[in-house]
Amino acid sequence: MSHPHDRRPAKRPDGRLRRALERRVADLVIGHPLLIVAVSGVIAAGGFLLASRSLALDADTNSLIGADRPFMRLYRTFLDEFGDLENLYVVVDSRPGDRPIDPVDEQAARDAVDLLLERLQAAPDLPEVHGRIEPLEQLAMATRAMATNELEDLADAGRVLPAIAEGDAAAALRQARLDLATLLRRGVLLDEQTRRELAAGSIVAIETALAAGETSGDSLAARPPPRYLTSETGRLHFIAILPKKDFNRLDAIRTPLAEIRRIIDEVRGEFPSLEIGLTGKPVLQADELATTDRDMVRAASVAGGVIAAMFMVVFRSVVRPLLAIVSFAMAFGWTYGLATLLVGHLNLLSIVFMLVLVGVGVDYGVHVVARYVEARRRRLSSGAVRVVMRTAVPGNVTGALTSSAVFLLALATEFQGLRELGLIAGGGLLLCMLAMTLDLPALLHLTERRGRRREPRPRPSSLDPVETVVRRRPAGRRPDLLIVAATIGLALAGAFIAVKHLRFETNLLELQAEGLESVEWEHRVFEDSTSASWFGAIVADDLDEAQQVLEAASRHPEIAGTASVLDLVPRPDERRVAARAAFRDALEGDGADVPRGDDVRNPVADLAIAADTLDRLAVAAAPTSPEEARRLADVATRAASLARELEIDDRGRDRIDLAFETAAANLQAMREGDRSNLRDAIPPALRREMIAPSGRMLVRLMPSEDLWQVEPLERFVDVLRQIDPEATGVPMTQLESIRDMSRAFVLMATLALAAVVLLVWLDFRSLAATAICTTALVLGIAWTVGAMAALGIPLNLANFFGIPILMGLGIDSAVHMVHRARESRGGRIQYGATARAVVLTAATTAIGFGSLIFAAHRGLQSLGMVMLLGSAACAAVAVLVVPALVRLAGWDGRPRASSQQEVDVRKPGSAESAATSPRWSP
Repeated sequence: MSHPHDRRPAKRPDGRLRRALERRVADLVIGHPLLIVAVSGVIAAGGFLLASRSLALDADTNSLIGADRPFMRLYRTFLDEFGDLENLYVVVDSRPGDRPIDPVDEQAARDAVDLLLERLQAAPDLPEVHGRIEPLEQLAMATRAMATNELEDLADAGRVLPAIAEGDAAAALRQARLDLATLLRRGVLLDEQTRRELAAGSIVAIETALAAGETSGDSLAARPPPRYLTSETGRLHFIAILPKKDFNRLDAIRTPLAEIRRIIDEVRGEFPSLEIGLTGKPVLQADELATTDRDMVRAASVAGGVIAAMFMVVFRSVVRPLLAIVSFAMAFGWTYGLATLLVGHLNLLSIVFMLVLVGVGVDYGVHVVARYVEARRRRLSSGAVRVVMRTAVPGNVTGALTSSAVFLLALATEFQGLRELGLIAGGGLLLCMLAMTLDLPALLHLTERRGRRREPRPRPSSLDPVETVVRRRPAGRRPDLLIVAATIGLALAGAFIAVKHLRFETNLLELQAEGLESVEWEHRVFEDSTSASWFGAIVADDLDEAQQVLEAASRHPEIAGTASVLDLVPRPDERRVAARAAFRDALEGDGADVPRGDDVRNPVADLAIAADTLDRLAVAAAPTSPEEARRLADVATRAASLARELEIDDRGRDRIDLAFETAAANLQAMREGDRSNLRDAIPPALRREMIAPSGRMLVRLMPSEDLWQVEPLERFVDVLRQIDPEATGVPMTQLESIRDMSRAFVLMATLALAAVVLLVWLDFRSLAATAICTTALVLGIAWTVGAMAALGIPLNLANFFGIPILMGLGIDSAVHMVHRARESRGGRIQYGATARAVVLTAATTAIGFGSLIFAAHRGLQSLGMVMLLGSAACAAVAVLVVPALVRLAGWDGRPRASSQQEVDVRKPGSAESAATSPRWSP
């Protein structure tokens, strides 16, 4: 009576076609190995050469987001209009450790800022460095910012302003003396406007002369002190730096950042009582890239050595693993060429395609070498190549198609960086499979075709533990049922734990290395006051619209503060417009007709006479205007005192001249600022953040909560869009990027599962085989996410792409195990080299990625943990659960009589060596 599984269905046309293709490929590899290797090498070299000349690196994080996304179009329009506003910030803490306010420390902080500015502004590659607003920069805004009544008083001084604007102290004081005398003699006969003009001009001239004393007071010769850029509390002083950014290299600001840090270290030594740090989005990104680069190099070095040693030990050869590496290098060159042709650049996400290829692409070579070594125990090199083509290659093709499909499905998402990663990594995996199908067998055949030596059979005592675990099971279905039930139960428990506790970590600061200076200073800035690194942006067409935005923002507690040009200047009214026009007319007029030059009297004498006259006017005004009388008397007293001081000072005239020269420079700054448009009048430290070259105005809105957390970020963005649907800024791009990536993850996982099921079914054309492979994949992923949740490892923007890799690894391992089972044709299944290759590929992936658990970057740590857990889970499912499912499906029947009696050495090209094991379908 025949076994039910010996009755095979008629061969399908697609099966015959596949076997014919396998034979053709084997004939090509065996007949022309040198040609295959030569052509592949030339194409790989061409790929590397093309990439070196044309493959650009785009390290701009904005490039990770598709330009077609509506929120990104708004942000790019904003950047085009206002330019790059992502500054680095040097932060000087005047009260480290929450020390009480000390004037000495405050002055030390200002001195430190001054020294830092001096050295930073002299450094190369720092086009903009701002830490304070200079006095003349403040005066340029005076006619727009000062009180309207003060501007009107200044405009009334038109009789002396032209002389002051020329720095002519003698003419200005002579005019003041004459005008005061006129007021004293016949003031009651003059109209109000004339009296006001005579008085205003005289007072302005006298107060300007008073600057020759110890203090300039509020006169035209007075210069406001520098305004330092500080936090709301005044504790933190900021220096905003816009470095030269080269996005064609991964470390876009490496050179300027190194110079900034060198200068900070120097200044720290000169101000030991202060703490000085550096933060801001560009430096946070630069530090993250530097940390990950160090971690990746370290991990790759360690993992590469361990994996190479493992290959050599497992395959008991040095040459064969090296040939796999050579084949992989060819695939690498092809992939670089493909990336250049299809995309043209690498971004901060797609650059990790190398990590994907190393983690997965080499696995195809492991299966090829494993089956080749196994076949060489009974065959010559040509026969072993044919065995590889009908055993390892079909599994590799299905595994590569499923793995690449998982990545290529990223093209269906809205996240541009993920799209480009999916395209390059998916294409690269297919190329790796192609290299391991053609080049690796060709290299193996080239190195071993001249010898007839067969690979020694392993002794029974040397059977590896993997084969022992797979083969030695208690008889009967109960143990298999227990294994499957236990694993499914464990998977359900893992899925339940994941649903309850697995979270998606969106706080990028939590992924950074602990103790990173830029991260600590970012927290310190936010804790002190409104964060300097985050703001929402609303663009207004004019001051009236900006005022409406500010009024709307004041009604929302999510907004802690605002910054706009209205912090510097009020909205102009008719009175201010008239006062500015009068000021311009006064400066551009001729003033009073006063003699100029050497024929005028000594200005010190004129000051003394003017002081005396002013005092007499104060006495006259006392009965009717006591407040005005006291003010005039005070000015007269100080002027008389200064005149007496200057009369006995040989440099008295020089001191007065210097005061009027300073006043002239101040008036010149005011005049130039008044003549210029509003944007040019704004100090350079604030200009870019206030008004665009187009004239439109930026209203910056700062959050009241920490926007590194997603919930406050969502609330803040919602409020901004309530105020203005076209609001933009980094908070919007950050939130929408997180949302895009979350949606992409769910979409890719769903579509990937469907694609995997379809591709596996197309390979096996068997519901049972498809169900076994899919079950293995689901179990492996469920175990992984359950372990992540149990260990408190969240999904994040660093480790999320580990799941697609694990899906590829899980399905690849299951496919190879089922292919091996189908080779039994109803006999007892011997998984042999396949099981060992599955464990080895899982081990190499675990080691390659798992070495990242020692990384300083916490995001890479989590990636290492995910891949370590996932690789172990997928290997355990493939080795333990798949054989149990196969036996439960009834495929493990009687051993074939011929299975141990095959011919050891077959003649190359013979019909026997070319024969393929008949395929069957349960």
